[in-house]
Amino acid sequence: MSQDAFVDFQNVWLAYNDELLAQNHFAVEDINLQVKQGEFIAIVGPSGCGKSTFMKLTTGLKMPSKCRILVDGQPVTGPLKISGMAFQASSLLPWRTTLDNVLLPLEIVEPTVRTSRKKRPNTSSVPASC
Repeated sequence: MSQDAFVDFQNVWLAYNDELLAQNHFAVEDINLQVKQGEFIAIVGPSGCGKSTFMKLTTGLKMPSKCRILVDGQPVTGPLKISGMAFQASSLLPWRTTLDNVLLPLEIVEPTVRTSRKKRPNTSSVPASC
């Protein structure tokens, strides 16, 4: 880890499912990236190139298939409470207030986090190759 990296991708690989992983078919391969706190970066590219996938990995909405991601020196093991994402095709629920629409992801994620923590095996170990 870079001493001053706030976001630290360490040899990150991602396959979208176990079948693709078994076939060594990766959407993301061997990303190494360090972003300092307060630094601004932009990820640009055509539709389908992985911009949203990268953000989902960074925020813990997707977990890497190999190696790890650190945010503020801590391994990303699930959705981060310090981050948020607004997708291009966002949908607002017209019967909710603006604030209620903004808070909706928190209502959805928190119960899921509690449930998934109870169900999932301990994945804190990192493969030796990382």
